[in-house]
Amino acid sequence: MTNRILLTLDGSPMDAAAFDEAVRIAAGGAQIHLLHVVPSRAVPVGTPLMGMMDTAPVGPMAAGGTGAAAHVTGAFPSSAPGKTCTEDEPRIYDQALRYLEGYRRRLPVVSGQDLIRTGAPAEAILEVALMFNIDMIVMSTHARSGIARWFLGSVSDAVLRRSQLPVLLVPKGIRSRPDRLRRILVPLSAAPESRAILSVVKPLAVRVRAEVLLLEAVHPRHPGPGLEDVGRDLTEAGASWQSLTVYGDPTEEILRHVKSRNVDLIAMSAPTRKGSYVFNRSVPEAVVARMDRPVLLQNPVIHAKR
Repeated sequence: MTNRILLTLDGSPMDAAAFDEAVRIAAGGAQIHLLHVVPSRAVPVGTPLMGMMDTAPVGPMAAGGTGAAAHVTGAFPSSAPGKTCTEDEPRIYDQALRYLEGYRRRLPVVSGQDLIRTGAPAEAILEVALMFNIDMIVMSTHARSGIARWFLGSVSDAVLRRSQLPVLLVPKGIRSRPDRLRRILVPLSAAPESRAILSVVKPLAVRVRAEVLLLEAVHPRHPGPGLEDVGRDLTEAGASWQSLTVYGDPTEEILRHVKSRNVDLIAMSAPTRKGSYVFNRSVPEAVVARMDRPVLLQNPVIHAKR
């Protein structure tokens, strides 16, 4: 079940798009926790955190309130309550609280907490996800050049590589989508690990009443196991679905059907870095780099359902 969503907000213009996608995913009763990470060296809200190298956070320091209960952890700059700051030092603590409060006011009927943490952004995101028993992380990507840029040292890559949770990535240049999540494209390969994403997609599709479009990318000489059992599971869960089998280049087929079927979300297994590949490593990279709508990635599990 995807009942607790962690939305990371770094103060960049991408936050608005990530917020909209989190609201779509949360439809039907999920919680949305808002998180802003202040790096160990204080910078004003609005400074992109992607790729920053910071020291690890330490113990709890302060707590305060916005529109929702706020939870602050880490060694906070001297702008935290009870500390003095110089005239030139930005009041990072107050600024972060106000920033989260602005988004919380747009969620009058959605429960959740406003969270501020200091330290290395990826470390902080993963620790908060564990602390609050999160089911899904939503974050924007800030790829700057090349299709592999997102996978090389960015915060989103660090979170995905180390997280056992599904991570919803909102790419730069995302196009405006309807308020409701209507259709989810799930690319599958012959590798059984590719089906790990279905444990996330199935309850999500039922809760938000979205249709699942299963796209099986197979090699003509090595056909996949078929989609009959997957379809049965979706039907039993109460989700509507369709299936497609394609034999061309997986990336191009995914991109083509996203546009022709007016898909709102792509959900697939993340690229592995050793061992057998679920997809060729370049497929998820290319999809994220070239796609104008959100991509939900899940690290493969060893004992994925066959």
